[in-house]
Amino acid sequence: MPDVDAPDDDPAAGVPSSGAVMPDGRLPGPTASGVSREWSTIDGAAYRRVVLCFLFRPSSTGREVLLGLKRTGFGTGRVVALGGKVDGDESDLDAAVREVEEESGIALRPSDLRYAGRISWSFPARPDWNMQSALFTAEAGHSVPAPCEEIEPRWYPVDAIPWAAMWKDAPHWLPELLAGTRVEAHIEMAADNDGVARATIS
Repeated sequence: MPDVDAPDDDPAAGVPSSGAVMPDGRLPGPTASGVSREWSTIDGAAYRRVVLCFLFRPSSTGREVLLGLKRTGFGTGRVVALGGKVDGDESDLDAAVREVEEESGIALRPSDLRYAGRISWSFPARPDWNMQSALFTAEAGHSVPAPCEEIEPRWYPVDAIPWAAMWKDAPHWLPELLAGTRVEAHIEMAADNDGVARATIS
């Protein structure tokens, strides 16, 4: 799950629990200035659009992936992927490049990223937390990540992922991404907003 940051630990601030209607009564989508890229609608419910980007590098013992310990906000204390919310009218790709640099100091070009699929999370007990994410991967080479206020980035061997420290949905779909398989998934979270009620992977 992304390391989004929003008021009151709410990753989808501004999305009402009643569904797809925005706080001002509008539906996500067309706005006076064009088309809002910050929201999507799935089965009539609003989902905050986010991105996740997984950076890889070779090591003496195999491949490693860059994850981060969340220091503040939604998911504090968990190990998460780099990423966050799509801002304004930026594309998923541009959002991923921006988030990686903000959270790790690693500057990527859009051409460095590969699309790796899409995943959505629904929170029936907290529909205002619903999210839909584009997934990306990139090779980081010898780039050295730097911590920021929100994230403490760290390289992990792909065969030694700290599953117990991550969101409980991660084992359902992340192994496929780490293996190089494109992921299309929907995760329905349990009533406690922590466990997984249902995972659909295609």
